[in-house]
Amino acid sequence: MMKNLGYDGVYHDENISVSVLLENPKDFRLESSSLVFSVTVKSKLGDTPTMDDVTFYVMDEADYLYNTHKITDKIISTEHEPYDDEPAHLPDGLICTDFKYEFLFQDLRIAFYVRGCNKINIVKLEL
Repeated sequence: MMKNLGYDGVYHDENISVSVLLENPKDFRLESSSLVFSVTVKSKLGDTPTMDDVTFYVMDEADYLYNTHKITDKIISTEHEPYDDEPAHLPDGLICTDFKYEFLFQDLRIAFYVRGCNKINIVKLEL
């Protein structure tokens, strides 16, 4: 259904960095009606948050939040064949949700909450 068009975003603050990239669901053997993002989480402090410490949501233009589910084990992309010369970068996990007509891509965002923080952070997605 959708191809990876470089639709991505990064959030940085003094504690954490989260990068998100739109993926083709078929590359990960998921339903073509899924909206799939690869996610990398990096801590700037001594403690290292994992995907299990972060809850992700899709946020539309009207600031509505939609639940996602995480896939963190056995992330295998069919895009990279074993004979490639370059090693494939595997994300920390994937976040997925069913594609909804309400998602307007002019201002689609990924909102996330890190366990132990008191706020929701937002990753603005851009082409």
